[in-house]
Amino acid sequence: MGRVLLVLSVILLCLSSQAADPFNTYQWNKKNHESKSGRIDKGPWFEWWYYKVVIPETKKAYYFVYGVVNPWDQGQTLASSRSYIGFGDFERRVTADNHFGVGDFSAQYDQTSVNLPRGFATERTLQGEVFDEQGTSYAWDIELRKRWAFNAEGWLLGTGLTDIEWYPAQADALCTGRIISDGEVVEFQDAPCYQDRNWGTRFPEWWAWIVSNKFDGHQGSALSIGGGQPHVFGIPSFYEGVCIGLKHKGVEYKWRPMDLDKVKVDINFGRWEVLGISRDGKRKIEISAYAPPEAFMDLQFTTPEGVVFHDYEALLGQVDVKISTREP
Repeated sequence: MGRVLLVLSVILLCLSSQAADPFNTYQWNKKNHESKSGRIDKGPWFEWWYYKVVIPETKKAYYFVYGVVNPWDQGQTLASSRSYIGFGDFERRVTADNHFGVGDFSAQYDQTSVNLPRGFATERTLQGEVFDEQGTSYAWDIELRKRWAFNAEGWLLGTGLTDIEWYPAQADALCTGRIISDGEVVEFQDAPCYQDRNWGTRFPEWWAWIVSNKFDGHQGSALSIGGGQPHVFGIPSFYEGVCIGLKHKGVEYKWRPMDLDKVKVDINFGRWEVLGISRDGKRKIEISAYAPPEAFMDLQFTTPEGVVFHDYEALLGQVDVKISTREP
């Protein structure tokens, strides 16, 4: 399927007119809210909404993140408790994260709506402004058009069996808007973009994903891969692997270990080889992905316990995808 722009990441140590996407809404304390129990979950918690934009013509690439850690800790009794907005410009190789109090954060259970002092995010709109330590401003105003959501976890999604959840709520989307990065104004229309969710009580032992929605010669195709080694009830899982989703020519294909599909991964920093074979043996996908080591930035996330995780991410690279089917 040729060379493409893609998103690669390794973490180490449909808001529609009819209904909201239930997994693109606020997840913390949701069961207590829905049952009207009056109880509040007070264990470790993290949750974020993550957006990425790549402009193929100029190869400019950006990310935006809106999140909260330990939302129950209104008194800020833990140093790690906070809400935040983050921004990254991969061409300039700069990141800026602004932290706020837990009480400055709000999100909704019935729609994708996240609000902080310097920005807000929905499934359709993304606005914000942050400043780096030198006072440099980075601002954005973006409209999103969703084209595909992929339930990577299948029946596991939302069960809480693992300590972290991953949901590509907009595995394929188009973005139109403006970004102002250190005074440079960048305007774009229908640029490929992406949005996912992470939430849970504990970060995994390792995590990796590859996503792409700009295939040369295959308009409308999109790839979403993610997984790793999560914890199950606080214990590192014996299983290590990823889930694969591909939208191609209007058809969704998926390979998920929890559905007993076979998935093999070979990861070397900057290079990924992924093989997926469906449970019935009728569908096979082979993926080779590459991004040069110098293209990665170290995006740092602090866990609910105050430990810094390093997310090495590149938004430009190439991937080759081969899919084959066998008739009975």
